[in-house]
Amino acid sequence: MSRGKLLQIKRRIGATQSLKKITKAMEMVSTAQIKKVEKRLEVVREFLNETKNIVSQVHFEVEHPFVTGNGQSALIVIGTDMGLCGSFPSEISRAAINLDRRENFDQIYVVGAKIAPSFKKNSKVARIYEYEYEIPTFDFTQLLVTDMLSNNVAKTRVVYGKFKNKLAQIPDVFTLTPFNEQKNNEYGDRYEFEPVGADFQVKLIEFYATSVLFSLAFETKISELYARQNSMRNATENAEDVVKQLTIDYNKVRQASITQELIEIVTGADALKER
Repeated sequence: MSRGKLLQIKRRIGATQSLKKITKAMEMVSTAQIKKVEKRLEVVREFLNETKNIVSQVHFEVEHPFVTGNGQSALIVIGTDMGLCGSFPSEISRAAINLDRRENFDQIYVVGAKIAPSFKKNSKVARIYEYEYEIPTFDFTQLLVTDMLSNNVAKTRVVYGKFKNKLAQIPDVFTLTPFNEQKNNEYGDRYEFEPVGADFQVKLIEFYATSVLFSLAFETKISELYARQNSMRNATENAEDVVKQLTIDYNKVRQASITQELIEIVTGADALKER
């Protein structure tokens, strides 16, 4: 009986150690990806700030739905394609569903295969984007804006993963459109626009919306990577604790087995003496 139990514990120790190697490797992969994405995120943030500065110096006179707000309302949910990042994807889904219950959007656009199942039965879903990118691309967010405009979307809210710090990544809500004109004189008259007609304004409005979505997608991506790194680190630490406890149990069972064998030997020896 004790030998069978020892074998069972030994197998569990081996399986847990194998799992620990996998989680440790995935943690290291996430760390490498974080370094790569963080460098790009800095550039994306600078790019967005510059875009905001350009937009702040233009007085929009064109009748565009992203400015007037005349059209349908939409919810964009930016999630993840991959799992193993704890409760991060489900928290984004839950935040988006609760927001839709409060504001009752006309359309929903879902980005990410991991959160897609939460919305597939929702009749308001206009499109689900799965495995569109490993790292966010400007082309993808352009596609998203094009789809919105073709469906007469004017008022847009975005649920995405906000990066607070290395240990905290939370769902947040951003109002994309209609956007209000905010004058920014930080750079003075840095830009001169020619021509300033309707075509230029339409392109700038759509470029700005695309740039914001690009930045939010990157923000969600870095949050996903840190969530996965933290999740894999916790899994590795839990595996180490399990191995330690199983090793203690193994030694206890082994010691009990040895003690039992010694008792049997001594008992047998005493019985022989009595004869």
